[in-house]
Amino acid sequence: MTEKLEVDIAVEADLFILEYRLKKFMEKFNIDIPSALLVARELATNILKYGKKGFIEVKLKEDGLCLVAEDIGKADGDNGEKRPAGGLGIGLEVVKKSSNEFEIERKPGGGTRVKATLKASNQKGKNFVLQVGTASKPHYLEEESGDVCVWKKMGEKYMLFVADVLGHGRKAYEVAKVIELYVKNSTEGNIDKIYTDLERLVMGTRGCVAFVALVSESMIEYINVGNIKAWIVDAGTVRRAMGVSGVIGRMPISLKIFKEPISLLHSTLVVCTDGIKNQFIPSPDMDWIRTLSPRDVALKIIKEFSIKEDDATVLVARGEMG
Repeated sequence: MTEKLEVDIAVEADLFILEYRLKKFMEKFNIDIPSALLVARELATNILKYGKKGFIEVKLKEDGLCLVAEDIGKADGDNGEKRPAGGLGIGLEVVKKSSNEFEIERKPGGGTRVKATLKASNQKGKNFVLQVGTASKPHYLEEESGDVCVWKKMGEKYMLFVADVLGHGRKAYEVAKVIELYVKNSTEGNIDKIYTDLERLVMGTRGCVAFVALVSESMIEYINVGNIKAWIVDAGTVRRAMGVSGVIGRMPISLKIFKEPISLLHSTLVVCTDGIKNQFIPSPDMDWIRTLSPRDVALKIIKEFSIKEDDATVLVARGEMG
């Protein structure tokens, strides 16, 4: 097969053009490799960051895709002369982990050529493993938290549940324990039914806000009601999860279930209750979000960004092939 796609990378807008054209390319040839978008984006980001400009070429193979990235490898010196730049080959953890084959070649005249081969899996979903790390801290005047944080495997998917019961003290803690017991023991796999049960459990209380997600290898399905904050972080971008306002159990809510074709194979999901400072906003420069273990990321956020006047809880999730 000779079908291929080539996109020049010279400005940031080219990242969006690459993603759009690659999605169309994969749809045209019925290629289902979610990590291809992550790999292409990281290669393109590194071209802009370290190689000034270059191109991404995607070739169709019998069993998958071959992505080739090249940069010009030249940078302007202080006095106007050209000197070799570091090249796009710096870092590239996502590319290395996602590729079945990975090659880096330094070009004699400067610059770098990276080749990554991604093969379609015949065991889709069966080897997907989600690493989850959590950390919590109660209000500084209390020993018990009104936050709930539970995760569990359900077939080939994982359920992630984070809730913040409104109020403080023993009452909020007791409501939180009722919710936690329900989530741990429930076998319900439909998010709308989980929401209905949650609404019933907190009826007559001050209510709660909640983030509930079902995560598979290539899809995240979730609801996010209230002021729970969630982000999806990868090598080049950070996306804030969507949601609706309201308090579960206290007011009518126009519930919406969001479905996003996002793979957590080499992205990181970060979920926080409002005990985490508003100043905490993940960015691609926070390399530790992607490099530390999910548990250590959660602990670091709690330690550096929690406020003492409220319960604080963090859930961090990242996928891998087991």
